[in-house]
Amino acid sequence: MDNFEKDGASPPTAIDTPASYYYGDDATRLPPIPEDLEEHLRAKGVRRSALGQVADAVEDEFDHRRRTMGGVDQFWLVLSDVTDFNPVRSASSDCTSIETLRGIVTEEDVIEQHKELVDKFPRLRQKVDGLGRLWHGAVFVDDPDYDPRNHVFRCSLPAPAGKVELDDLIGDVLSRGWDLTRPLWDVTLIDNYHDGEQVVSVLVTRAHHTLSDGQGFVISQLYLTSYFDDFAKQVRTGLDKFRKAKRGLLPPSEYKPALKPLDPFAASAIFGPFIHLFLAILFWLTSVWQAILSSQIWSNYEAARTIIFFLLTFWRTEKLYPEFPSGYSHSSGSNTHKREYAGSRIFSLQDIKAIQQAFSGPRPGAAVAGVPRERRQNAVRGKGHVTLNDVICAVMADVVAGMVADKPEPSSVLGRVRRAVNRIFPPRLSFMIPVSIRKPGDLSMRNLSTMSIVNLPPPPVRALNTDATVRELHAHIHRCRYELALFKHSSWPKFWFRLIELCAQTPILFPLSWFRRVHDASNPFTRLFRAALIEPIITTLLESPVAVLTNIPGPTKPITTSNVEIATWHALPPQAGAGTLAIGVLSYAGGVSLAIAGDRIPGGEGVARELCARFEGRFALYVERAREVLERQD
Repeated sequence: MDNFEKDGASPPTAIDTPASYYYGDDATRLPPIPEDLEEHLRAKGVRRSALGQVADAVEDEFDHRRRTMGGVDQFWLVLSDVTDFNPVRSASSDCTSIETLRGIVTEEDVIEQHKELVDKFPRLRQKVDGLGRLWHGAVFVDDPDYDPRNHVFRCSLPAPAGKVELDDLIGDVLSRGWDLTRPLWDVTLIDNYHDGEQVVSVLVTRAHHTLSDGQGFVISQLYLTSYFDDFAKQVRTGLDKFRKAKRGLLPPSEYKPALKPLDPFAASAIFGPFIHLFLAILFWLTSVWQAILSSQIWSNYEAARTIIFFLLTFWRTEKLYPEFPSGYSHSSGSNTHKREYAGSRIFSLQDIKAIQQAFSGPRPGAAVAGVPRERRQNAVRGKGHVTLNDVICAVMADVVAGMVADKPEPSSVLGRVRRAVNRIFPPRLSFMIPVSIRKPGDLSMRNLSTMSIVNLPPPPVRALNTDATVRELHAHIHRCRYELALFKHSSWPKFWFRLIELCAQTPILFPLSWFRRVHDASNPFTRLFRAALIEPIITTLLESPVAVLTNIPGPTKPITTSNVEIATWHALPPQAGAGTLAIGVLSYAGGVSLAIAGDRIPGGEGVARELCARFEGRFALYVERAREVLERQD
């Protein structure tokens, strides 16, 4: 028996037992001092060192992939490098907000606001890094020299400081290029604007499309206003409603008005569970049908029509300018930096509702026939319902067709041939319209939009006159509604978004990245292939539509920023190819307004302003005809 057992002592543990207990008192038998494992493996060979390098490389790769900007963000930068469409120099890829204010806002107010904004949206203090690589995409990195003061500019209008002077100055602001070594946003404060309604300040805020799509950009601007908390609450309410809809927990009438008789039974302890189960099954069956079967059928049909219309009309599309200068493009030529802007008056939502009520349904007045005036608000919801987008697009198609028809006879041979063919076969009016794929509740500043082409039918020549009849306007609105309905059901824009988002993050997988100008020195065929094939194709695609047209719903009531009321609010999408227009429709405080921007081409100045004026006149005609229909129903 050991001594510690004889003495009644506790046996030593592994922690407090000295080494001499195992090795004796001979120091030579003591365990060696543990050597560094890394040093030991390095002494044995290079295996650990190589594995360590591989592990570090894998870790760095994962970290880089995590920080790489989205594929659509990359797309805007790649597109500007491989074609003459150059948003970096020509500033045509701006998302722009124009706010007129009923009071004084100082430069310090704007700076303090954006100090808070960058905490909510960190991209605003970051710059682009890592451009031009094939195996790794560009990333956003914090700018060590970031200072919001470097992004806020103050200027004044020349006398008389009215709307004409404001539009001209905004055109100059839109003409500024971008410096990719700095964060891609800026604010211009105009401090002396007067329009007769005591509006004395204007804020023009721009952000490069690489930072965000139009919807995310407007969300970031709402964060600076008194409306953001209410907006966030509405988003959360809508998200909660959507989640309940998926589980069948909403009242039956909110799924379909025809199910309203089931509402009392849905609250019953006996019948309620069965009704909610039925509603959940109905929701998912409908979603599957729309997403897989119906969507694919309509998507392929719409895609085939779009391709056919493009092939038949791209070569004979007429711009709104009197004579599109030969060779004009978004390259670094003398015309690159010149843009023009115009904003419309405010159109009352009540007038738009009158048009909806009068022209919804299979014939004028059908949607409100026999319905008392006080109940007409919900009467237009149903088959053949005309939406705000249908109204705006129908009026815009009228205006564009009228401006093209009023152009002087072209002087070039190609122009005369084009005009002769178009008289016999009037071309469709192509508009590029953004499509949001933002999930409910997503308030991030990211690119979550794709685009598609909508080919609106031109109105009959006679319908362009001011004596257009009610039936002619009704037929034209519903032809436009049909085209927009096809566009809404198409899944191809979402497919292309996902594909670009996946491939463009790794440039080697994205063919456009192979032909960037940075590779010209190492591969002489890059420039040749780009000039002979890539640039002509992309330029043709970008110049084929008349305009980029987007509609963004805004606050329904007046709001403030820096405790000053916003009187009017306009928003602009990016522009497509040379000679196209950017048209933004934004609803705010019971009204709808248009903002239009385009190239300031020699000999074609004032196109944006003329388009606004013609739209106002044509919209008044639609309202007049709608009132006639509704008066007959009374």
